[in-house]
Amino acid sequence: MNAEIALLPRFIRAKQAPAYLGMCRAVFDAEVRPHVHEFPIGERGVGFDRQELDDWASAYVEAKSIDKKRAPEQQSPRSERQQGDKPWRENRSQASPKGKVSGISTRRSTENAFMKALELVTGKKPSAT
Repeated sequence: MNAEIALLPRFIRAKQAPAYLGMCRAVFDAEVRPHVHEFPIGERGVGFDRQELDDWASAYVEAKSIDKKRAPEQQSPRSERQQGDKPWRENRSQASPKGKVSGISTRRSTENAFMKALELVTGKKPSAT
């Protein structure tokens, strides 16, 4: 029986390190790179130790994970929808602090103006000659 064993490299190049951790390069550079060692590979390559990346990922998960066994009221809210006493749809919008009101448009157009605009859009274009 010929079974192949997939080997993960110990050193991961800087270009592949963000994908290894499942994140974009900007997040990797901001969140991970300052906390792990980097070293040269060849003349221009930069590498990271896979085990050190794994250790960083484990510490990150431990620090940032949510304990699902705790009561929901003890967890911090994930969005504004869970904050406060009111459901999020009942909160007033900052754009309309007075609530719902009815009114009329301050700019009135007549049917004649509408027909002129429609004719301009759908009518024949003037000849260029």
